Amino acid sequence: MDPSQFFSAEFFVHVALFFYVWGLLARNELWLRLLILAGTFCYIVYYYYVSEAPLWDAIWASSVIGVTNLFMIGVILHERSTLGMNATMLALYASFPTLNPGQFRRIMKHADWVTAEAETRICTRGVRPDSLYLVSAGQMHLFRDGTDAWIGPGNFIGEISFLIDGPATADVIAQKGTEYVRWDRAKLKALMDKSPRISNAISALFNKDIARKLSVSTPVPEQAGQATGTLN
Repeated sequence: MDPSQFFSAEFFVHVALFFYVWGLLARNELWLRLLILAGTFCYIVYYYYVSEAPLWDAIWASSVIGVTNLFMIGVILHERSTLGMNATMLALYASFPTLNPGQFRRIMKHADWVTAEAETRICTRGVRPDSLYLVSAGQMHLFRDGTDAWIGPGNFIGEISFLIDGPATADVIAQKGTEYVRWDRAKLKALMDKSPRISNAISALFNKDIARKLSVSTPVPEQAGQATGTLN
């Protein structure tokens, strides 16, 4: 049915302009793309009815823009959704509150899942570790300055060394059967160099983790073994 029975063709070009301007004013990327998509649809309607014969070249060009935008909307929704993550990944994702699901998936592409078959030294004080670790199950034993602490699930190991690109500040031993995730620090730093957003999110995550450990650590030696986490 010809929309001119209800609206003129010019009506759609004005509505399209409204959606475009509203979208360009939006700070949220998803809203920007949704509004631009609505404006593109209105332009297609306008090109179809503005003259006696549809302007097929303009319609085709706008359709390509619309489909491309629709694809990117799908990418954004996927990055913001945990859909497809299994229970193990969802549990691990809880340790990454500063990352969105898409960023989490990207860093996990560079991760290895390890189960310690015996007591395994993963950090030596004064030695720069080649990896960054996250305890997922079991415990690790940390020794520093005559004190010790047990590090449980959800704690990172080696994040200070990673941030300052220096040596480990403690000795850490994974107990037999402990499960942990390991990242090659060179590959992870390369990923952060390519993506400032991921770099900022990971830096914020480690700063938050360090602050949490400072809040629960204790300087009293006889109580150190009861700490849930400590700096390393």
